[in-house]
Amino acid sequence: MVEDLSKLLRDGRIIGKANFLFTPEIASSLGSIHGSFFNSNESLVMGRDYHNDCRMLKIAYSAGVLSTGVKLLDLSVCTFPLLQFTIRRFGASGGIYFSGGHLYSSDVGIRFVDAGGFEFSQSEINKIIEAYNNYPKSVRRMAPTDISDITNIPQTEDIYIKSLTQFVNKERIKNSNFKIVVDCSYGPTGRTTPILFNDLGVEIIALNTHYKKRSLHAIPSIKTLRNTANIVKASNSQMGVCFDVDGSRILVLDENGLEIGFDDLVMLFVRHDEKIQKSKSSKIILSTSVSPIVKDFIEEEGFIVKQINNSPGEISRQVREERACFGAAITLKFYFPQLAPFSDGNFILLKILDIMSKENDLISSLIQGFPKGKKVNKSININLDSIENIHNKLIEKVNEVGLKYQDIINELQIIENEATCIVKVALNRDAILLSAESDDEEQALKMIKTIEQLLVEK
Repeated sequence: MVEDLSKLLRDGRIIGKANFLFTPEIASSLGSIHGSFFNSNESLVMGRDYHNDCRMLKIAYSAGVLSTGVKLLDLSVCTFPLLQFTIRRFGASGGIYFSGGHLYSSDVGIRFVDAGGFEFSQSEINKIIEAYNNYPKSVRRMAPTDISDITNIPQTEDIYIKSLTQFVNKERIKNSNFKIVVDCSYGPTGRTTPILFNDLGVEIIALNTHYKKRSLHAIPSIKTLRNTANIVKASNSQMGVCFDVDGSRILVLDENGLEIGFDDLVMLFVRHDEKIQKSKSSKIILSTSVSPIVKDFIEEEGFIVKQINNSPGEISRQVREERACFGAAITLKFYFPQLAPFSDGNFILLKILDIMSKENDLISSLIQGFPKGKKVNKSININLDSIENIHNKLIEKVNEVGLKYQDIINELQIIENEATCIVKVALNRDAILLSAESDDEEQALKMIKTIEQLLVEK
C-alpha cells in the first residue's frame, strides 16, 4: 500500500491506476476514514461510472464506511451531477464518486463531496490525507451489531430529470422541433440524457450509450468526436454535443459539425440567458485563465466579474457565497445557480436549447459578432495514430518543463506567465491547431514555438 496518500494527489483530487497505485485496500481505508468524520446515524451517497475498476474500488470503500456505522445511499451507476443533486435532495451529510479520467483512462479518481454538493477543497482533502497517514488511529470501528447498511435509491433519476426541466421553457423547446446528436461517451449520461430530451419532444440521435471496456484512448476520443460531427451534418441536426465521462460538461458542435469554443459559450449565456440578464446586480464567477476578451465583454454587459483559481469545488463555493448569477470555468464547466451551484452537462445543453428556441435561431448565428481576442495561430499536420493520445503525451511533456494546463475535452490550455495557448485536434483533418493569446505578441509567438517543439519531440 501507498504509505503517503499525497503521492496520489493530482490537481486537488486523489487519482491513481486501479489495482496498482489505487488499490482496494486504500479504498477501504479511505471509506473508514471518511465515515469516521460523521456520526453513526448520518448517511452518505455514493456513485460511480460504468467501469469495473470503479465498481471494485467503490465496493471496497463501502466496506470501510459501513464499519464506522454510517449509512450508505447507493446510486450505483450515475453521473457526478446526479450524485450532487441527490445529496441535496435527500439531505445527506455528503457523498463519494468514483470515475475514470477523461484523458488518462487507466486511472480512477475519487471525489469527496460535502452536504452542499460541493467537491472537497484542498484543505479538506489534506485532512483526509493526514488521517490516512495516521491510519488506523484516525478511524472509528463499530460493534458487529452496529455495522450499517446500504440502501439503493434508483428512483432518484426520475426526480432529477423532472427537476432539470423546471428551469427552462418546456413548451417553447417542444415547439421548436429540435433534432440533436448526443455522444454519451460510454458513460452514465446514456441512462438519463435520451429520456430527458425525449420527454421534451427533442428528436435525439444518441451515440455510445452503452458500457465499453476501457481503452488507452481519451474518452471521448478524436474518432468519436469526428463521428459525432459527421452525423450532425448528415442528419441535418441543429447541433451536437459530446459529454465528458462523468456528465459534468459537454463539447458543443454547431449544425455544421464545428466546435463552439468556451469564449463563445460564455458570451452566449451572458447575452441571451433570461435569468442571467435579469441579475445584473449579481456577480459572475470566472476561472483565472479565461481570456480578457470574455471578462471585458461581461463587464460591458453590466456585470461584476470575480476571477478565482479553478481548483475542485471552488467555483461552486464562490457562486454560493457571492450569490452569483452565473459561473464558468475554462474547462467547459458552467454553473447556473437557479438549479444548483455546480456544473451539469444535461442542464448546459438544456440552457442552449432554451436560448435557441427563444431566439428562434441556430447557435452558429447567435455567436456571430462576439468579440475575438488577438491570437497567434498555427497548424501542424500530424498522422492519425499520433493524434489519438496527443493530449496525454503533451501533458507529460508540459509537466516536465513545469507549465500549467487545463483540460478542455478536445483541447488543452497551456499557461505560462501571462500567455496562454490552446492546443486543439482538428475535427476535419489530421492536424493540431495552436492558438496563443497574450498582451505581448512576442510572448504569444514564443509560446507557439515552445508548444510546437514539445509536440514534435520524440
